[in-house]
Amino acid sequence: MENRALLAFVLSLAVFVLWGYFLSKTQSPPPEQTAETFRTEQREEPLIPDSQLPLIPDSQLPLPDASFRETVPAPQPSQPTTTFLQPEEFVNVYNGDVSYVFSSRGGVLTDVLFHKYLDDDGNPLNLILHEEGELYPLTLKSGNAAIDRVLQTGHYAPSVSIINLDESNPTAELTLHLQHPSGLQVDKKFIFTHNQRLIEVKVVVNASSFASKNLEYAILWGPRLGGASTSQTDYITFSGPTTFVNNERIESHPDDIGDGITHRGDLLWTSFQNKYFAAALIPEQGVKSALVEKPDKNKDAVYVGLNLESVQSTASASFLLFAGTKELGLLEDAGHKLVRLIDYGWLGNKFAFFVKPMLKTLNYIYGKTNNYGWAIILITVLIKIILFPLTQKSFKSMKGMQKVQPYVKIIQERNKGDRSKMNEELMDLYKTHRVNPLGGCLPMLLQIPVFIALYHALFFSIELRGAPFMLWITDLSLQDPYYVTPVLMGATMFLQQKLTPTVADPMQQKIFLMMPIIFTFLFITFPAGLVIYWTTNNILTIAQQYYIYHIAKD
Repeated sequence: MENRALLAFVLSLAVFVLWGYFLSKTQSPPPEQTAETFRTEQREEPLIPDSQLPLIPDSQLPLPDASFRETVPAPQPSQPTTTFLQPEEFVNVYNGDVSYVFSSRGGVLTDVLFHKYLDDDGNPLNLILHEEGELYPLTLKSGNAAIDRVLQTGHYAPSVSIINLDESNPTAELTLHLQHPSGLQVDKKFIFTHNQRLIEVKVVVNASSFASKNLEYAILWGPRLGGASTSQTDYITFSGPTTFVNNERIESHPDDIGDGITHRGDLLWTSFQNKYFAAALIPEQGVKSALVEKPDKNKDAVYVGLNLESVQSTASASFLLFAGTKELGLLEDAGHKLVRLIDYGWLGNKFAFFVKPMLKTLNYIYGKTNNYGWAIILITVLIKIILFPLTQKSFKSMKGMQKVQPYVKIIQERNKGDRSKMNEELMDLYKTHRVNPLGGCLPMLLQIPVFIALYHALFFSIELRGAPFMLWITDLSLQDPYYVTPVLMGATMFLQQKLTPTVADPMQQKIFLMMPIIFTFLFITFPAGLVIYWTTNNILTIAQQYYIYHIAKD
């Protein structure tokens, strides 16, 4: 029975790992990312190229006053256009290890830079990935092509040019104001707090001169999110638009968006998220629903947003913006059930009540060691100590079953035609030798949730991103570049099997012998932190087995 349970356990882990490996090979890799430095130069091109912008007939907008610089494209006989642009200004906001850059052109957020984390090129990671022809985050739209052109390319005069938050200046406010000759007025107000990732945002739109057009406003975020490194394993969790509404976490795959998705009800947030980072819009007042849309079905660009309540083409709404890391403590402190941004995968979510304590314990140990590699080793030792009585009982049961196995075969041969008699004699045999055939099963099964929880705690922990261990392992979230730890893991797994007493048939023994080889090749692509955990666990198990089978007395 112990042997069957052990085989089932190993095969279950193999399926678990193989499934993840299969997904990593079949899913498309995340888009290549680049990080931009702070913006200090003016852009002379519009936010969206003129060729892709909706055209505005001159008759629909008044002539600009002297404060506006007019750019008139080459005249078209059937489609005359006018675009009003001013030199672009940028506002840099420094808030601890995160910096934000806002543009006066469209009043949008162009950069969210994390100086603590680096991209694949060694630059500060930029949460905003933008390509030509796409909208920047916090873009307003109304549904009217002419007005959208003004909202997205108009000049939003900033109230300040730079903000530097610290303990002596813990809060600050930025207002971007659009005053257009057509009568359209927009205010975007942002309130920042030192070392806080939640930004208070208030948007006021006054378009009373366009009351007859029944405008419906929305504020957008998209079309993608930075932080998903192409060199990292990221196949267990979903990356993309995610909304929490009516106490349900809803993921929107690009292929399923169609003509757009609207979320109504008890809306807590809508977001873009990936393995380590998230940007969420959290409604407070003046928001009626959330949206997920894909403007061009032939492109991958997807936007999430908030639909604003409007009356006679005017709107006033407030919401919170979260743009940061998916750290458990950070999300718990932020509230609004942002902790649900963290998704441990289908299997990991079943044991989330184990995952969170393990993450907190890992971070506590790191606070003492200042090295996540040693923190992983120590938490593995701690778990091994806690589970020691269970594994001890399991190994002793296996040892006892191995001793009585010759008698078991004799009883089975003697009672081939009488199953009832065979079971009766087997029970007497177990009682005589004080062996419990189920003694090795339950302790082993109880360890499975602990293993799964720790596996996912390490896999999704952003703390491991860029965290060095020692020698050649400079990033615990990436694979071992020289494959030393996977080979060591395979060797310890093989040794562990050799020390485990087995009564398996030849076929089962062959399966066991193949497992170290299969796992070694699979673990080559795994984050080094996970391989270190598994290797440490194997070494501790070997030590415990050696003690039970070669030192301890019966």
